[in-house]
Amino acid sequence: YTEINYEYVKGKIIIPVVIEDKTYRFILDTGAPNIISSALKKRIKTNYQKSISVKDANNKEKSMDIVTIPLITVGGVSFYNTPSLVNESGANLFFDCFKIDGFIGSNMLRNSIIQILPEKQLIRITRDKKRLSLIKKNATKLSLVGDQRQPFIWLKIKGYKKANERVLIDTGMGDFYALSNEHLRILQKDSIIKIANEGVGSMGSGLFGVEEKSKYYRVTIPEIEIINSAFKNVLVETTNSKNSRIGTEMLAHGNVTIDFKNKRFYYDAFKTIIDLEKKSYGFSPAIIDNKLAVGIVWHKDLKKELNYGEQIIKINGIDYSEIEVCDLITQRSRFKDNVNLELVILDKHGEEKTILLKKELLK
Repeated sequence: YTEINYEYVKGKIIIPVVIEDKTYRFILDTGAPNIISSALKKRIKTNYQKSISVKDANNKEKSMDIVTIPLITVGGVSFYNTPSLVNESGANLFFDCFKIDGFIGSNMLRNSIIQILPEKQLIRITRDKKRLSLIKKNATKLSLVGDQRQPFIWLKIKGYKKANERVLIDTGMGDFYALSNEHLRILQKDSIIKIANEGVGSMGSGLFGVEEKSKYYRVTIPEIEIINSAFKNVLVETTNSKNSRIGTEMLAHGNVTIDFKNKRFYYDAFKTIIDLEKKSYGFSPAIIDNKLAVGIVWHKDLKKELNYGEQIIKINGIDYSEIEVCDLITQRSRFKDNVNLELVILDKHGEEKTILLKKELLK
């Protein structure tokens, strides 16, 4: 049993990890396998296993080496001979921007119980569930999938009709809920939810960089039920991931326990009904070529004024043309803090144009 404090930076849970008597910074990411940087691999003893093909959250694929690490210590708990992927230098901005050395993934936690207490920014790790205060009525079955032992649960979607959806518990994702395009097609076909907007572009980043330009959709789901908690008016933007996911925004509303050992998931919500209704702009930004840019344009009228990939050089008078990419990734977004926006956009012809936007509820 151990307790450790964590940092919470832009939706990422960062914990201290000890290898060969030195402390390193790792992101806790149950949606990923263990990963270390190539720089850390050079500093510690590892045993090479093989190279495999790996897909990231956006279904981008790449070959990576697998090594085993003889001993990893988190707090007072030791993990022996842990398989870890090696991230090549410069292949992922997250390592540099969050100043981390790796990711603690679900494969390392397969025999553990991990509890995350957001109000204390505290993580408990144990193999004995009696060491934790667990409430049976707040639990559901947990499925562990594949060699990585990814944790999945079923939640309830309540739209025009009702449906159950299997989702990945992904502590590496900062949003509350991400709907896969594949699952959307099924839910739409069964008349459970309807598409409000669609657009072509990209938004998120995965292990292997920005997702490919593709078609995405926006919907509002009237209710998502996780065990005994009802989340109302959930604004969703789809992804190309093969799985829908629940991310760390759920920690804003409750305590989470992922019991890998006994295959149970607990969610102790601070309230039983949570209204997530929020206003949004008619587009989504993205980081493209290390610049802040237009990712996806959702509103039809706005598609006449904004285009995918155009650089955003000013937001409400503040210059973003030379801002460091790591500041874009790790600092709080101005798109969340402002209702009204005055954007200065650099178009494909090198001309500047000013766009005025206001947050609105999705119709």
